[in-house]
This record gives sequence, C-alpha cells and structure tokens, in this order.
Amino acid sequence: MNFGSRFTLRYIAAIRWFIPLEVRENAATLTRAQNVINAVVMAALSGPFYAWVYAALGYGAAARVILTCCAGMFVAPFLMRATKSIVVGREVFLCAVFFNFSWLTYAMGGVGAPTAGWMVIPPMVAMFLGGFATAMFWLGLTCATIALIYALPLLGIPLPAHPIEDMALLHVLCDVGLYIVIVLFVLLFELTKTQGFIQLQHALDFLHELATRDALTGGHKRRRLLALADEERKDFGHGSAGFSLCLLEIDGIRRINASHGHAAGDLVLHEVALCVKAALRDGDAFGRYGGAQLLVLLPGATQEEALVLAERVRHAVEQLRFTGIVPAPTVTVSVGVAAFRAGESIGQTMARADEALAQAASNTGNRVVAYGQAPQASAPAADETVPDLVDATRVDALTGLLSRRVLRGRLGHAMARALRNGRPVALMLLNLNKLKDINDAFGIAGGDTVLAQAAAQVRACLHVADTIVRASGDEFIVILEDLDGAAAAQHVAERILDHFAFPLLVAERECALNLSIGIAIFPAPGCDMDALLERARIAMTRARNWGGNHVQLYAPDTALAPDGRLALKNDLRNALGAHQLRLAYRPRVDLASGQLAGVETLVHWVHPVHGRLEAARFMTLAEETSLVLPIGEWVLRSACRQNATWRAAGLAPLRTAVALSARQLAHPGMAESILAIVRETGIEPHCLEVQVLETALADALPLHAALLGTLRRAGVRIAIGGFGLGGPGLRLLAGLPVDTLKLERSFIGPLGQDERASALAQSIVDLAHRLHIAVIANAVETEAQLAALRAMGCDAAQGDYVAHPAAAAGIAQLFHQLSTCPTP
Repeated sequence: MNFGSRFTLRYIAAIRWFIPLEVRENAATLTRAQNVINAVVMAALSGPFYAWVYAALGYGAAARVILTCCAGMFVAPFLMRATKSIVVGREVFLCAVFFNFSWLTYAMGGVGAPTAGWMVIPPMVAMFLGGFATAMFWLGLTCATIALIYALPLLGIPLPAHPIEDMALLHVLCDVGLYIVIVLFVLLFELTKTQGFIQLQHALDFLHELATRDALTGGHKRRRLLALADEERKDFGHGSAGFSLCLLEIDGIRRINASHGHAAGDLVLHEVALCVKAALRDGDAFGRYGGAQLLVLLPGATQEEALVLAERVRHAVEQLRFTGIVPAPTVTVSVGVAAFRAGESIGQTMARADEALAQAASNTGNRVVAYGQAPQASAPAADETVPDLVDATRVDALTGLLSRRVLRGRLGHAMARALRNGRPVALMLLNLNKLKDINDAFGIAGGDTVLAQAAAQVRACLHVADTIVRASGDEFIVILEDLDGAAAAQHVAERILDHFAFPLLVAERECALNLSIGIAIFPAPGCDMDALLERARIAMTRARNWGGNHVQLYAPDTALAPDGRLALKNDLRNALGAHQLRLAYRPRVDLASGQLAGVETLVHWVHPVHGRLEAARFMTLAEETSLVLPIGEWVLRSACRQNATWRAAGLAPLRTAVALSARQLAHPGMAESILAIVRETGIEPHCLEVQVLETALADALPLHAALLGTLRRAGVRIAIGGFGLGGPGLRLLAGLPVDTLKLERSFIGPLGQDERASALAQSIVDLAHRLHIAVIANAVETEAQLAALRAMGCDAAQGDYVAHPAAAAGIAQLFHQLSTCPTP
C-alpha cells in the first residue's frame, strides 16, 4: 500500500471518530457528516494563517475575530458527536463561517473589501454539507447581507474605514487564499466520496460473493472458484512463493447416497466442507468442484505446505462421526495435490491435480497424493522432501497442451462427474486437415509454427476449466464439462471454427487452416470411454468427408449427407479464405439530372457446388456463426478500396453505400473500425454511405444513435433502409443523424396504379425533405413507377428498370456513358 492510500485510510478513520453511529447508517448523511469534518480541516489550515496575516498588517481586531470564529468552527464536530445530529454541527459551522466573512467585509469598507469574494464560501459549503435546500437558504442570506452592506452608505450610515494601508497586497492574499481553499475543500470532498465509492464496491463484491456461494458446502461455486484460480495464476511470479491446488473427493459417496439417501450424502458433504474450511489459512479459498469434489486454492503455498494441509484435512474427516445416520457410515477422503507451474493454464494444473486424485482414490482411497508421487506413497510430513515433479511426457513440448498420456484419466473423471451431477460432458475431436500439405509448403518448422498457433487459437476459445489434449500430430481432443446439452458443445465448436476464418501468418506468408470437428456426448446408452472416443472419431470423419471446416455431432442414425443449412454454414467458413465472395454494385441514378448518383454494394457467394448464391441465402447463416463480422469488414474494405480505385482512374467522386447488419451495429468499436478503414483505403468520407435497416435500430436506439453520430461527424453519410417495414418508424427521423431514406418495394410497387399508395409515398417524400433528408426509391421496375417518383420529387432511384447490378468495370463504363459528375 503506498503513502497516499495509507494517508487516505488514516484520514477517513480519524474523521469517523466524530461521526455518530446513527449517522453512519445512511450513505447520504455519512457523506455530509464527513464533509463537515473536511470543512473544519480547511478552517484549521487557513484560519490561523489569515489571523497572522491580519495581525502582521496591523489589524489585530480582524485577527481576533478570525480566531474566535475558528474556535466556533472547531466546536462543530464535537457538537455533532455529542448531539448525534449532523444538523447541529453543520449549522454551528456555517454560522461561524458566515459571521466571520460578513464582519470582515463590513469592517473593511463594504463590498469593495478583499473579503467580499469570500462570501461565496457559506452557500458553497452548505451545498456539500446539507444539500440543495440548505445551500439556497445560505445563498439567500448571503445575498441579503451583501445587499445590506452595499445599501448602508446610501441610507446615510457610514461604513468603517479600512485600517490597512497595503490593501493591494491583502487583495492578492485573499484571492489566492480563496482559490486554494476552494480547491483543497473539493479535493477533500473527492477523497471521502471516492472512499465511499470504494466501500460501496466492496459491498457489491460481497453481494456478488454471496451469489456465487454453494449453499450446501458454504464454499464458492465452480465457475467462481476457477475464476479466482485464474486471477491467482496471473499474479503468480510477482513475489509469490508458490500456488498449489488440492482436489478432494469423498470416497464412496455413491454408496452412501444409494444406501442412506441423498439427504445423508448432503450431510456428509456439508461436514467434510466444514473440515476443509477449518483447515484453511487467511487468503485461501475452497469450493465445490463437482458432485462430491471440493477444490482448495492455496495462494502462496508450496506443494509441501499443501500436502501438510491436505493430510490434516484427511485426518479430520476420518474423525467425523455421523450419529444421526443409521447405520453410521465411515467417511474418508482422497486428495490430489498439484503445484502451479509458470506458463501453464489453470486447466493444465487441474489436470495434474485430477490425475493425482485418481492415484489417491485407487484401491480403497483415503490417501493424499501429490502429482508425480508413486501411488503407494503416503503424504509426507512437513520436514520431508517431495520428489521432482517435472514430467515432460505429460505436457506436449510443442504446443504446451496436455499430452495424450493424461487423456484417459482426465476423461474418466469427467465421465464420472457427469454421471454424478447429471450434466453431460462432450468429447470434441479436432483434426487439422492436410497438415502434410502445410509441411510441404512451409517446411517442418513452419508446420510446427502452425500447430502451435492453432493450439493457442483453440485454447483461447475454451473456458479455463475445459481440458485440451494434443492427441496426435494433427489432432486435438477437447473435454467440455458441466454442459446444458449438445447445443452448447456445438456452439463452442462453431466459435473455434470462426477463429480460423482468416489465415494464420507463417514466415510472413498466409496459411489457411481447414478443421474438421466431431463431437460425442456422454452419458449415452451403451457408451463407455472407448466407445465415446470412437464416436467422436466417427463424427470427425464425417465432418472431414464434407470438405473440412465442418462440425458433426455423433448420432447412430446420422445420414451421410448433412442438413443443407448446416452444410452451407460449414462451407461459409471457407468462403473468405478461399476467395469465394464477390462484390457487385447496383447503380443509383439521380432523377433530376439523369446522372449516376452512386452505387449500392452487393455481395454474393460463388459456391463450388451450388454456384452463385445471393446474400439472402447466406447472410442469415453468417449472423448465426458470428462470421457476419469478418465478412462485413471484408465487404466494407473492398468497397472502399474500389471507390478509391475509381477516383484514381479519373472518375469524379462517387458515393458507395454499404449495409451494416444488427450484429455489426452492436459490436463494440464499430465506428472506430469503419473510420480506420476509411483512412486506410484513402476514400473521401463523404463518398461512403453506411446503410442500416430500420428494424435493426429498434433496440438500443441511443447506443446506435451515438455510433451513427460519430460516423456522421467524420463526414460519412447515413442511410436508413427498409423504412416503414416495422420498428420505430418516424421516431428514427427525429432521433438519428440521417442523410438518406430508402423507400422499399412495398411503397414502390403500387405506384401508378393505386392513388392511396401514391399519396402515402408522396407524404414520406415531403416529410423527409422538410427534415432535409434525401429519398431514394429502391426496386424500381417499371416506367410508370419511375415517372411517379420523378413527379413527387424523389431524389434518386435504383432497380432493374434503372440499371442492373454490375461488376466494378461495368460501373466505370456506365459512369463514362452518363458523363456524370456528382457533387459530394
């Protein structure tokens, strides 16, 4: 703790002595009581100094008045403590302050006196001490006093002549002192207020701690416990002597539940948890890791110290007697101990503790075993040495992941926990397809780099409690525990594939990875460990047979052909890396001049099997898999780059519209990303138009307004698409920075045939123009529609009747044909 923190805590502790307990029960009154003390501290610092100044300048009467008023101020905290009323202390202090400055102002010549400015102090301090009403009272009294002092000479009552010759010096000292006093008082107020916020945060943390407690054991819940372990992992090495884990399991808990009932099993678990809690030191933590498993975190403990504590717990549990259970069971525990190693994840440490627990629980259990110990070894005493724990065969040297040697033990325990707590476990087999081709292209060293990067990518997608093992040269196995169902496992697999949407960088060259993922779920009928491993391999093989970057969930009746929607979703992950996405541009014509006003960007997918797929076929799938973000970024960057290319080729400025999805709008930092692309590609900001659907803006409208406002202030144009098809409607036009409104097909189709539809469209155009918003008609397909739009004053139109979408070269040709020269 630094000096500032120590000073703050001691200062808060000192002023708390004056504050009655009754006042501390309310946060608002506590803060105001602290402010009374802060004000007295300022009086103690400034009052005697100014008394000395006045005495030095030859005005002893002022010095005596100042010291007398300071004495009244100093009494205020003691009165507050004695009367248990903040009002008494506050008003005594304010009266002393007010009399001090009022007398000085009057005695030194009136409103021109140096102390007249200090009259602002009483109402300002009153705001901090009593709130708005108190401040208004003292403000009124202060203003009335100043007015009275000013009026006395006008009424024929002379004011005292100021007795100090060097008034200029006094003016300077009073002004400087006023500034210092105000700033220091506000700093003291901020100090106590911040400390109050810290205490509030501590209270919230305490409530959060309660919400994460396991009711049966009194310890932390699994996720909270692992989060604490991960925090300790990050702090490891900063002066810490060590960090160890103890994984404890009650021997024969299933037998107790079966013979005595689950209530008896819960009682046993509760009493064992009390034994664990009694053995912990300050700073240690424990919680429920599984059905009958407890995890103990021992920050700062070496493995030797952890072994001693674990042995103490084991012995205490042996002494437990359950007289309320007939017949009374004999309860023992097995404990696995592992010390954290620098550079590894908590999942790896947990895997080693789990393997030690498996050794301890073998045969009859009731043992404490450290990772690396022989199974028959007993727990050492405090003065005994522990064998060297380095075992490179259990950790893969290339990737830093667990090796296949620990797989069966880890998986066995996960399956046992799944049976106990009724929550499934998923076994996920990941295969890096065509690793041989990567080795041929990049060399063995490059292939190793790819494997290491791929392992890190997969690890980043997993929870700290998940287990990942390098099963072979090109395969990883992931164990996901405590799942809600198979859908949760599929979600994790899709998240992993999303991380591989872009190529890895190896020796400054891009390397596109292709993964196949198979998933098997346990418990399942007729499934043991070997069957579970085989089922995951079958599912992975099916995924690989469909070209890779696929996820397959094992099912005995799975058809050879995957569902068409799932197949497209899997293929979409290959699209960016394989350069299968293409852009086209829909021309937009100005209805007044007939010139090209801009283009709207369209994206389609050239599928290797299904051919050309329009955005409507695959963008919803992109939303579901989070691929909409990288695809959207690619579309935006490519469209901006093409616009800059047109400009470099001599074309006049042309506006390019790019659509943003709801997922992109909600993504943090989207505005900054768009502006970064604008700067990177060199496009003029006014040549980019960001188009968002009205329905996508319905939720979180203020947040979206801020994003679009940032873009608009940078010069980017904002367009609202799908207007009138649902959502907030007209509220958008008032609440958002909008430049352009798109009339959709439902408004355009009836034009020229239905007078009511024409009247509605005319009303929208008129309203938009009154708000200085341009209107663009979308999906214009007939001459009658175009004529009606031109007659009602619509600004621009696009659609098959106007011009068909074209590639970049076709747009440039159309541009020259129309000889357009649009203004920004």
